[in-house]
Amino acid sequence: MKDFLRKLKLVKDISIELNIQKNDFVRNFKRNVDEGSTGFMSDAFDIFSSSKNEYKGYVRFDHFKIKRRRRFLDMNLNLAVAKGTYVQRGDLLIVETEINGFNGAMMPFYIILPIFYSIFIVVLIFNENVGGKEVGFAIPFLIVHAAFMLGIPYLMMRKSIKRMTHELEREFFYLTKARSRSE
Repeated sequence: MKDFLRKLKLVKDISIELNIQKNDFVRNFKRNVDEGSTGFMSDAFDIFSSSKNEYKGYVRFDHFKIKRRRRFLDMNLNLAVAKGTYVQRGDLLIVETEINGFNGAMMPFYIILPIFYSIFIVVLIFNENVGGKEVGFAIPFLIVHAAFMLGIPYLMMRKSIKRMTHELEREFFYLTKARSRSE
């Protein structure tokens, strides 16, 4: 499944090399992430949080799983979840991250919707004269409508991956600078 999602560009792997020690990085990273769930419905009450941290999830010494926190009047849907590991090699810390924009809750949507449209189109084809009127013009409209209904969430998921990639690279770079300022 992950390979298929990678081909659709709904899962992306990134590797970031940072000039920082693992202990310092994990300590700084924990300060910028609130403990919490990264599940589908976990965004419901984020807008009521008074925390200044941009991310929620968990950060452990060997791995992490985070998601961008939803803010009040934030029009961007934060669908992507990043999970990764870090390994120290000399002076470099290598952060291997998998960013997943496809949520399991979207699976029923992408199964039921095509079935619904297929049934509707088949009914229109075999009952072309419904109510004494020609409805052949409705089939192209339904196909275009189905493309939008399936395509817009897909594009939103891809955009959330691009946004999360950019934000994580920026955040990780910032965490290395936060260490040098505190020294």
